[in-house]
Amino acid sequence: MAGAWGLLRKFCIFGEMDFIAKIEESQKSNIQEIAKSLEKMGIEIKRIMRITGTISGSSSSLPLAQIKIKGIKSVEQNRRLRAH
Repeated sequence: MAGAWGLLRKFCIFGEMDFIAKIEESQKSNIQEIAKSLEKMGIEIKRIMRITGTISGSSSSLPLAQIKIKGIKSVEQNRRLRAH
């Protein structure tokens, strides 16, 4: 049954939200560790950009406020436009 739950989440049945997290300037060297902490929270990390100090990912269960963990300066919803 756990496999079925994973499939449901993967296919966005529960409304997956993409986000971009900006890392605090003093924490840029720890960006990999911050991304690992987010993954442990059940967040899918899509991209880590060391130079800009940003992490993009998606979550189907956590609000933005809970994604803003130690080392993250700000988190906002990724509102990129998609062609249909």
